[in-house]
Amino acid sequence: MKSRFLVLLFCVSLIASEADIRAITIGAQTLTYADFNNVEDITTSISHVYFATTEGIISYNKNTQTWEQPFTSATGIDNEDVRRVWVNTFDDKLYTQTGMGNYEYDNVFDRWLSVAEVPQLENNYVHIQPPPIMYAPPQYNYINNGTIVDPQGRSYQISDIIDDRTGNLWIGTWGLGAAVAGSSSDMIDLLPFGLLQNRVNAVYNDSGSLWVSGAALNNIRTGISVFNPDNNQFSYIESGLSPDFPSVDVNCIDGNGKAIYVGTTQGLLVFDPSSLQMTMTIDHTDGLPDDDVLSVKGIGDSIFVGTASGLMMFSNGADSSHLIHPRLFANTEIYDFEVTDSSLWIAAETGAYQLLLRTGRLQRFQDPTGVIFGRVYSIRRWGNNIWFSTDDGILRLNLNDGETQPFMSQVSGFTYRALAVNDRIAAVSSLNGLTLYFLSNIDHPNQREFTIADGLPSSRIYSLLMDGDYLWIGSDKGLTRFLWNDPNRVD
Repeated sequence: MKSRFLVLLFCVSLIASEADIRAITIGAQTLTYADFNNVEDITTSISHVYFATTEGIISYNKNTQTWEQPFTSATGIDNEDVRRVWVNTFDDKLYTQTGMGNYEYDNVFDRWLSVAEVPQLENNYVHIQPPPIMYAPPQYNYINNGTIVDPQGRSYQISDIIDDRTGNLWIGTWGLGAAVAGSSSDMIDLLPFGLLQNRVNAVYNDSGSLWVSGAALNNIRTGISVFNPDNNQFSYIESGLSPDFPSVDVNCIDGNGKAIYVGTTQGLLVFDPSSLQMTMTIDHTDGLPDDDVLSVKGIGDSIFVGTASGLMMFSNGADSSHLIHPRLFANTEIYDFEVTDSSLWIAAETGAYQLLLRTGRLQRFQDPTGVIFGRVYSIRRWGNNIWFSTDDGILRLNLNDGETQPFMSQVSGFTYRALAVNDRIAAVSSLNGLTLYFLSNIDHPNQREFTIADGLPSSRIYSLLMDGDYLWIGSDKGLTRFLWNDPNRVD
């Protein structure tokens, strides 16, 4: 009898431990930030406000007056199909409705569980119609049919308002995101959160702040989202508001501590990282061989700009410039740069090149393995190794002894091959999402592909950025924080 009890106790303990592991791993692996500016529905407890948007549910903490992490890590529903949301007074019951039915949020496992219907919940708020008079933020206007007009004359309809009966009106708009107003003052304050647009071509880490941007597509609001992950705050540099920064696709972002360089399809833009103000524009009138800027790298007072038709270097801003090997790189797409102590490595549609910065000598890298045969999309350095991504896979080059090591994984039909590396992994975008090579055994590294089934919002990955235990993934569905160093995952 005692032995059976011990076996039963062991089984219960094992199940409990497995539950603890799942509570840590499920939902912790991926978390996506997207365009949360279109609000479908709102609910509130005594401590939080929940906004159901077209890209998922987001949560605002009333007590701290800060945004919390979005619910996009939770499994069980399609975040793009959220339509309604409900919470009870004390914030321990949360429900949502999608096109597939009703769901209850399981806080322990960070997942949504299907339910037949949403029960009657105790709460103290009420949905109201937009008041005839409200006071818009400075330079904005309010029209009494529930429309907010921005300084550029663009209109955003209020999609929902709730009165929480504690003095606050919580407002959802279609295109301008969330807002709050005093129920007695009716003064609207915007609560920015999320990206300006979903497509992320480029992400750059400027001392902890992520500069994020991509294709404009058909978005009403476009430009650069500046995101501080430590405090979950967003600032915006909107495009399309002035001729200097039209609503165009952003291809690449880089910086040197003093300036942020943004490559677009209509030239290069330079920003002050502290004020977020544009300080300079560079295009074909300044000598660029093509206004379609695909890559940029700032080195000291020099800016190397890779375009769809060649490579140019600018010194002291745009005071002086010259084409880099115009015959060799004529009509050649330049995709990426990486810097070593004495060289600039260049990724181009014709291969990989090393430019010696002191002498200006250029030499093409000859790959004995044959992985680098044509286009090289990305170059990344970690320690003494340089990594290259190509159509046929990735290649590691040891800068000390010249040893090379190929990692074969072919792609086709997708002209992006994002790459990120450190001393433990090499990450590269694949046909179905993301492939990680685990480098603990460098001669025979394990590899694993991560897909939508693992929590990625999309298989179309355009940019990767290593950030400690996390990997930032830019796709056509937003910016995803991926825990590559999950201690509970078995690879």
